Amino acid sequence: MSNAPTWTKETPYSYAVEQGRCRVELQYEEDGFRSGWAVYAGENLIRRCAELIQARVVAMAVVAGREP
Repeated sequence: MSNAPTWTKETPYSYAVEQGRCRVELQYEEDGFRSGWAVYAGENLIRRCAELIQARVVAMAVVAGREP
């Protein structure tokens, strides 16, 4: 079995990545001009990002144990 991260698209505005026992969620949050992607590890907000690609990089760092 591979230890590669697994991405799941839950809705058009919600993704998750899992690796081992670590799960990180990305959620699009609308807030006017501050809308963007929030990266959560459990209940903890890790970072807000303007673009999905930025949020994916942050999520990958978290599941790899290199939390930004």
